[in-house]
Amino acid sequence: MWDIQHRLQPWFPEVSRAGEWDHREKIYARFLRMATYIIAPNQTGQDELAMFYQIPPARFRRLRHPVPHIEKTPTKEEVASVLEKHHISNRYIFYPAQFWAHKNHVNLLKAFSILHKNYHLDLDLVFTGSDQGNLEYIKSLVQNLSMNGKVHFLGFVPRDDLMALYAGAFALTYVTYFGPENLPPLEAFACGCPVIASAVAGAKEQLGDAALLVDGSKPEEIAIAVKKYTITRICVKN
Repeated sequence: MWDIQHRLQPWFPEVSRAGEWDHREKIYARFLRMATYIIAPNQTGQDELAMFYQIPPARFRRLRHPVPHIEKTPTKEEVASVLEKHHISNRYIFYPAQFWAHKNHVNLLKAFSILHKNYHLDLDLVFTGSDQGNLEYIKSLVQNLSMNGKVHFLGFVPRDDLMALYAGAFALTYVTYFGPENLPPLEAFACGCPVIASAVAGAKEQLGDAALLVDGSKPEEIAIAVKKYTITRICVKN
């Protein structure tokens, strides 16, 4: 089971509109209770399922997603080629996520504005992912924040491009509101990309001390995490 966020955060339209909440609930309420075993990603996921669907602990098996094995890590030349292809010439922070409201692009953009205006950090922001109804609003926010030219919308990209974008990024900022686990931080680890992620329920179990965890509802906290990582990289380099 990936998650039951329709139960935990039903106010997001992607889990409630057009009958989506009822559809999920009909499927999960029946089949979770019928299952011999349920595979959960971590203790948080198990506890959420047990609470909402009254399932005893003995019927769960926990299976963490590992950091994936990348057959061929992108070379510097391959990364440079992908960045040139997408017209990215500056250091950038990366967020690969479909444009749903729960992915929280809004607060990441506000944090990005803080980085530029308050901390004077010259970074770009790269988004990948397809439109799920929220893209035009995000683009309008970029304009309102006067960030045109600093934010790149690449759409859905091939996997080779995605791996190169991880490898070339200053950091991954995965600030979703949903848990109890997420896969892009693991892909980032595989490509040697540092991770700043939302401290959603389950994130500490999944990521441990390998990522900087932040409150995704607080743009200032996201900005400070990026700034903190900037200082760390400078110290390590020197």
